[in-house]
Amino acid sequence: MLTPYLTFHGNCADALAFYQEVFGGVAQTPIRYGSYVPQGLDPVPEHFADWIMHAEINLCGTNVWLADEPAAPVVGDNVRLSASVPTAEHARAIFDALARNGQVRLPPTETFYSTFHAAVVDPFGIHWNVVAEESPKGTETS
Repeated sequence: MLTPYLTFHGNCADALAFYQEVFGGVAQTPIRYGSYVPQGLDPVPEHFADWIMHAEINLCGTNVWLADEPAAPVVGDNVRLSASVPTAEHARAIFDALARNGQVRLPPTETFYSTFHAAVVDPFGIHWNVVAEESPKGTETS
């Protein structure tokens, strides 16, 4: 499944409220970073725990993901595609193909919500997140 993914820098909640008003979409309850800090993030932005790690809203029949990211996105460079696939093995194959002659933005990592999450810019300048739908052993995602 491919999903449009919009990124922000501390103002995702405002954008989410704006899109709900404009399009009449209904957002799922956003997940905040809370005590989770991505590996290697230094310095941690002020009020980072309150930032949105993941939100979803249906706009005009399309499910859209939104999130705050530590690095401030460049206007026009803040739209990505997320490829969600069933397994880490499948995610790795897609990631490796996209990364060939591309630029890795987030090396493959296991997180509390997925066995594989990575980000890459392909050789054509398209930003991708690649995520396995399977949860790490001993955890459940909702």
